[in-house]
Amino acid sequence: MSWCLIPKKADEFKAMLKSGKINPAKLADMTSAERRKFFSQFGADNAKNINALFESKLLLKNQKAGMITWAKKISGLSKDAKRDIISKINRLEDALSPKEADEFLEDLASKKLNVDVTREEADQIYKLAKNTETTLAKVADDSPIRSPERMEYGMSKVMFEKYLQELKKGTPSAKEWIMNYVKNPSEVVFDLAGATKSMLATLDNSFFGRQGIKVLFTEPKIWAKSFVKSWSDIGKELKGVDAMDAIKADMFSRPNAINGAYDAAKLDIHGITEEAFPTSAPEKIPGFGRLFKASESAFSGAALRMRADLADRYLGQAMVQGIEMTDKVQMEGIGKLINSMTGRGGIGRLGVFGKEINSAFFSIKFLKSNIDTLFGGVKNIIKYPLKKGTMTFAEKKSAQNLLKIVGGVASVLTVAEMLHPGSVELDPRSTDFGKIKINNTRFDVTGGMASLAVLASRVIPTWHDGEFGFWSKSSTSGKWTNLTAGKYGQNDVTDVVVNTLFMNKLSPLAGLARDVWKGEHFGGEEITPVSILKNLTVPLSIQNLEELLKDKNSAPVLGSMILESLGISASTYGTSKKKIKSIK
Repeated sequence: MSWCLIPKKADEFKAMLKSGKINPAKLADMTSAERRKFFSQFGADNAKNINALFESKLLLKNQKAGMITWAKKISGLSKDAKRDIISKINRLEDALSPKEADEFLEDLASKKLNVDVTREEADQIYKLAKNTETTLAKVADDSPIRSPERMEYGMSKVMFEKYLQELKKGTPSAKEWIMNYVKNPSEVVFDLAGATKSMLATLDNSFFGRQGIKVLFTEPKIWAKSFVKSWSDIGKELKGVDAMDAIKADMFSRPNAINGAYDAAKLDIHGITEEAFPTSAPEKIPGFGRLFKASESAFSGAALRMRADLADRYLGQAMVQGIEMTDKVQMEGIGKLINSMTGRGGIGRLGVFGKEINSAFFSIKFLKSNIDTLFGGVKNIIKYPLKKGTMTFAEKKSAQNLLKIVGGVASVLTVAEMLHPGSVELDPRSTDFGKIKINNTRFDVTGGMASLAVLASRVIPTWHDGEFGFWSKSSTSGKWTNLTAGKYGQNDVTDVVVNTLFMNKLSPLAGLARDVWKGEHFGGEEITPVSILKNLTVPLSIQNLEELLKDKNSAPVLGSMILESLGISASTYGTSKKKIKSIK
């Protein structure tokens, strides 16, 4: 952030500089503490900023020119240049090298890194930053992806970023940890909400049948490659090997990462965690930690791999079409498309309320990614024949992708209906639309997109039995309901919208509050201490197994759990029917 003195203080500063009361040469001989004390005459809040800016100029080879630039900046005559973290660290080279150890300028270091650092930490930062430069210099332009030199550079960058994250996160003592909660009680809610979400999301490899299913229907080779590698990631984590470091090293060392194309597209690859795993705290649970970490790495690793692979493919196609990396509209459109295809929809200005939103909802960005895919694709399909020559690359690709997704889902449902007649619901006003029903169990093969199609069908007036209205069809009894009939206790259109987009998407903690207010859990289950503990800590895959075992007319348990563990959500409820023996 740029900074300057207020006009009155700036005038005082310039007058003292001209009169000689401020002598840069004498200031250079002072310690950081002495300079801060001297500059406090311009205000205690300004002292550290002035000193940090002065010390930055001590790093320049031409000290005299640096002093002049420093004076101009303090008086507000020019603006600070924006630089990335590597360039900021490189500017500290002389100050942090061993030969200049006694001249360590702690104000500059803390200001540039936005975190207070010790002398030893700054030295380590410098070494890691220099190592990324050294290893990058070894990477030739024609070096193949995942070559030894690329992986060496990628790993050095991973180690550098991990170290900075650890510094910023810190390791508070037990007392500091408790005091933080006392001073900021809302943090208790945020941390508890994150921990419960992570607990419920674990013990599966579900990314591929849920967040990543859109890639299965559009780029099956990319999906298949990532699916196979995910099992290797799980195996590494179960052995105690960090799989994510190698995944990130591969991604950071790719040509499109080095040349800045990923950043130009705003590809979501720099987040510390994925939405389903907001915290890694459960990995500290004895006997459970490695299982949790294996599931987390499989999920996060799949997301990063698919984003990078899709980006390489789409950016390559875009460049062939003559699209330049400097074209902001085109590049950011491609990035938004890729993020949405992998379950990471953008929530715009709501992002500033990230903690609050993550505490309230289970996967709001995943929901937004499905909305973008469906309705954005529909918009572009309509637009395609009208403005074919003026559409962006991402607009064309999103229209094509939606057609592939619809075709893929239709093919799966057609095969299911052929194997088990009556297992597929064709009317989009029914909750079973887009699912395969085996006895009392429904399998969602759309990654959650079907619920949005059902919502759209229910909020648009249609005809049924000669009556015009907003119609819904029960998934258990097959009964039709006019949502505008106004009958007592009956859901209306507003209820359908709120339940679909909000009430059914709540996080475990927020969902518990909803159930307490209603006086029962979903399905009428009584609220007890045991039920509360289960709903907050037991992984969803285990909860679904319990539902399968409780219902004598559920689908075959083994096949259902295999599909559930891969992200093909299995929901069991409804009236009794004769149970089939297997899913063919």
